[in-house]
Amino acid sequence: MFKVGIGILLTMGLIMTPLGAGAAELKIGVIDGMDIISKSEKGKRVQENLRKKTEELARPAEQRQRDLAKIVAEFEKQAAVMKEDARKRKEEEINKKIEESRRQGADAEKQFAQYQEKELGPLFQELEQAVKAVAQESKVDLVLDKRNSGLLYMDPKFDITEKVRSKFGR
Repeated sequence: MFKVGIGILLTMGLIMTPLGAGAAELKIGVIDGMDIISKSEKGKRVQENLRKKTEELARPAEQRQRDLAKIVAEFEKQAAVMKEDARKRKEEEINKKIEESRRQGADAEKQFAQYQEKELGPLFQELEQAVKAVAQESKVDLVLDKRNSGLLYMDPKFDITEKVRSKFGR
């Protein structure tokens, strides 16, 4: 959400900036925000936390899948000799367990998304502050993130990633 909002704001800034003959020169800076974050100590710590959370949330799901596989395999072995009503009840029971497993999986995904937002939010805020500080120091009017802006080419002189990295911290 943060990336999309920044992209829209930056695009609107470009569109609304007067580029006529009498307009002041527009100074643009470009950063690689994901590179800054992923190579920082804080970013590495967050990535490790996210990896651990993924594993933590995946363990119960994997166990449920193994349990369901056993139940289905057992049912398939016995289905041919089961009475019709017993077979239907067992099928319904299995379908309920499958649906419950899907719900639990969706809940785990939701939990992870919330955890990810909680972990990454402060990091993105800190990056935004570092970008703002460098932009003000360098008198840059507009800063684009090269991974999220649709930027296909840029002159390297516009790249202020290293300046922002030094403000953000390694």
